[in-house]
Amino acid sequence: MVEAWIDAEVQSDGKALERILHEDFLSTFASGRTLDRSSYIDFIIGLDISPFKVENESMIQHGDTVVVVDVSENGATKFTWIALRHGGEWKVISQTFSKVESPQGK
Repeated sequence: MVEAWIDAEVQSDGKALERILHEDFLSTFASGRTLDRSSYIDFIIGLDISPFKVENESMIQHGDTVVVVDVSENGATKFTWIALRHGGEWKVISQTFSKVESPQGK
C-alpha cells in the first residue's frame, strides 16, 4: 500500500488517491494544518513531488485497523498513519507528519 500511495502522489494521480484514502481521511502536517480527503488530494495534485522512499519503523495491526510509523529516507520526517479494512480493502483514514529534530550538539 505504501508504494502505491507514494506512486499516486508522485504521479499526481487523484483517482488512485481516491481509492487509497478513506472518505473520512484527515491529514495533519507538522505545522498543525489539517486537510480533509478532497483538500489533501487537491493539495497533492498541485505539487511537483519527486520520487521518494520511506522506511517502515513499526507497524501494529489490531483486527481491521493498522497503525504504521514510517520515516523518510533522510530521517527528517516521520509519517504516522492509520488504515482500516473497509469493504475488504485497506483504506488510509488518517496520517500525521512530524519533523524529526537532530539530537542537540549535532
